[in-house]
Amino acid sequence: MALTQNLERNLLTLTLDRPAALNALTQPLMRQLVAALAAAAVDPAVHAVLLRGAGRAFCAGGDRRRSRVADPDDPLAAAWSDDPAWHAPEMRYDRLRANVHAAELLHDMPKPTVAMVRGPAVGAGLALAAACDFRIASPTAMFRAGFAAAGFSGDFGASFTLTRLLGTAKARELLLLDEPVGAEEALRIGLVTRLVADDGLDAAAEAFARRFVGGPRLAYRYIKRNLNAAEAGTFATVLDGETANMIRSSLSDDATEARMAFAEKRPPRFTGR
Repeated sequence: MALTQNLERNLLTLTLDRPAALNALTQPLMRQLVAALAAAAVDPAVHAVLLRGAGRAFCAGGDRRRSRVADPDDPLAAAWSDDPAWHAPEMRYDRLRANVHAAELLHDMPKPTVAMVRGPAVGAGLALAAACDFRIASPTAMFRAGFAAAGFSGDFGASFTLTRLLGTAKARELLLLDEPVGAEEALRIGLVTRLVADDGLDAAAEAFARRFVGGPRLAYRYIKRNLNAAEAGTFATVLDGETANMIRSSLSDDATEARMAFAEKRPPRFTGR
């Protein structure tokens, strides 16, 4: 399996597991990732998602060695490789659009998502990290768009997430100049949430993600909905959505429990209802 999954005490850890290839994405890996994220989005046992890479890299982007021909490890591609439709623009569009749904799920799912970044996060790897709610990185982290150098315009939502994370000027620098950004600079410009010593990265990233386990899941759902609406909506439409979501969340069992816990001077016990 190119993707490993570990659900432990309501935290789902997804590991891109092709360390010899710096976790470069293949068709099977991308399909596995989309399926795992889609399942996590609706699984009540999953309270938060931590995305990481095996070995010394987060993700080096798409595996261009495999993209030129049918992937030998992909039975679906092997079966279709001789079909002209496999190479038609329409089929390429359908295939890529299905793959980039991974970034959409990380950004939109009603649960906090955290990327743990060690080493290179390039191309689709950068975009997947940017699609998460938070990025915990070590000093070894290196971010690069990489699309222009390959003659590509970019995918996995990079133009959307980088613009909203960094602003249009800095996003243009990353995508058009295509220069690497080190960990310290990534922290300075807001691409990285926390910078942690490399030998403590795994523990720190898990601890950060676990902050959301047992938290007010209903409130997290609506906070993310408000934030995502704010990226594209007018002030008035955002206020409308915030108002509706505030009423929904304030009438929840979690909100009642928070009030009782405050009055009784004890930690709240949230149930997600």
